Amino acid sequence: MRWLKAAVVLAALGVGVAQVASARVPLFVRQTGLVCNQCHVTWTPTPDLTFTGVKFRLNGYRTPWVAEKIEAGQEGALGGRRLLLGVTGYLSYHMRSNLFQQSKAASDPALVEPTAGPVTANPFSSLAWDYAGPIAENVGIWTEWYSTNFNPVTTGAGSVGNQFGAVRNDEMDIRMGFNPGTGGNIISVFFNNQSQTTPFFAAFGSGTPSGSQSEFIHFGVAGWLKDRVALELTIGPGQDNLDYKRMNYGFVAALMPMNTDGMWLMPSLSVLAGNDMTPTAGGINGVSALSKGGAGYTSASMGDFTRTLFDVRWGFLDHGHWSINSATGYSWNSETYTDGAKNKLVGVGTTWRLWYDRTYGAKIGVNKRLTYNFTDASGVVHDIPSDLGYNVLLVYRQAMNFAWEFGFSNSQNLRLDQNWRNGWSWNLQWHFLY
Repeated sequence: MRWLKAAVVLAALGVGVAQVASARVPLFVRQTGLVCNQCHVTWTPTPDLTFTGVKFRLNGYRTPWVAEKIEAGQEGALGGRRLLLGVTGYLSYHMRSNLFQQSKAASDPALVEPTAGPVTANPFSSLAWDYAGPIAENVGIWTEWYSTNFNPVTTGAGSVGNQFGAVRNDEMDIRMGFNPGTGGNIISVFFNNQSQTTPFFAAFGSGTPSGSQSEFIHFGVAGWLKDRVALELTIGPGQDNLDYKRMNYGFVAALMPMNTDGMWLMPSLSVLAGNDMTPTAGGINGVSALSKGGAGYTSASMGDFTRTLFDVRWGFLDHGHWSINSATGYSWNSETYTDGAKNKLVGVGTTWRLWYDRTYGAKIGVNKRLTYNFTDASGVVHDIPSDLGYNVLLVYRQAMNFAWEFGFSNSQNLRLDQNWRNGWSWNLQWHFLY
């Protein structure tokens, strides 16, 4: 198997004829005329945002001065007679294909350690498409739709991994933005299904263990003031329903003492509180047996909860050959349940993206649950032990919209009062945007 190990290393490190990435990523590039490097240090494996990227997103994905406008009536008069068209259609696709992948599951340390699974391939591991950009004078939209790949082993599909099934709307954000005064102010009203901090920082995060701050839907208002302060207020139902019988309330505040693409520093505090959320303890093995009736905990079992995340973003673009984006966070989360049980989680994490000539990159993340325990209805405290988590991704971006990626990480199976042996996984894939 020496040839396989050599192939993985060579492909992951991009050994061969390498050129500095200079092609353009689609959709917003076609809309704005800016290359993707203006708003992202990198889009892979998930996008991060530079200072410009954050501002563009909060502004409702709009730079109206580069759009074509077809109007009826008096020129310059705002109204419903305006048709806003981009330079080209705002439709993009992305696809991932796993050439090699392997994993070994976490396991009970009291039993014999299992062997790793076989090396496999999944040539059509991910297919998605997006429609995004301005859809009215002050309104912009972001969507991401995924088509699920059938796994022939688990679904019984008659092909080897090349059938796609149900389509799901993975992300949606509709935002109405206004620009009062001078100095880059933005006020936007939005409706989305993303986590609270996503409009500020996209999907890139510190990896800090915490209860999710995403909901089925959010209604909210955001403000961007003088390129120095960003604020957001949200309301919504929980992660698994559209019922407003109970409510959750969110708040995000970010400061920007450094506020250019040459160097940005953005500390932020995000808080989500309420009584309608999927419990953090719901997925922990052994917890359901301690709930009243043994049925486990759902959003209907939730009493009150508070989920907080303090996060510091720092990075820069193109200082010599180097670009960096980083996120470091601390979370504190508590929740109570209707039977009197409680759950507490405190965690830290940091993730760094390091890029050379925008072509060779490494994403490195570590995280740790400092405190994680469940107090059952009788008052007995149960520890939920865990180890340091890590993940590494090496990237060779052969073009701005095409990348080879080699990643490896450990995996953990969280259980009440028992620390299981860690598992691991690795994979080599390519990732393409169009």
